[in-house]
Amino acid sequence: MNTYTNRDFYLSSYLIAAGIQLKSYHKTNGITTFEFDNSDKLQQLVNNYYSMNATVNATAYGSAIKNLKSVIHSNANTKSNFRNETERRSLCRIK
Repeated sequence: MNTYTNRDFYLSSYLIAAGIQLKSYHKTNGITTFEFDNSDKLQQLVNNYYSMNATVNATAYGSAIKNLKSVIHSNANTKSNFRNETERRSLCRIK
């Protein structure tokens, strides 16, 4: 499966809130790139986001923003994408 990458923090938060799992992220020179498995569903969500037709539960979106910020800032000085598999799973599942 191919990968969809972007640098848009809020788009990535939206995708997570919409149920798309974050595959990994990478920081280079202070810029974070987010990676997701590409799919038709993901492409439709991205199109909805940029055409301002996106809908998602507000609480889930807020939680996704907080969780994503927490993960990228807690690993600011490390080379690994996730400290462990549990961290990735907890970030990628918004209820």
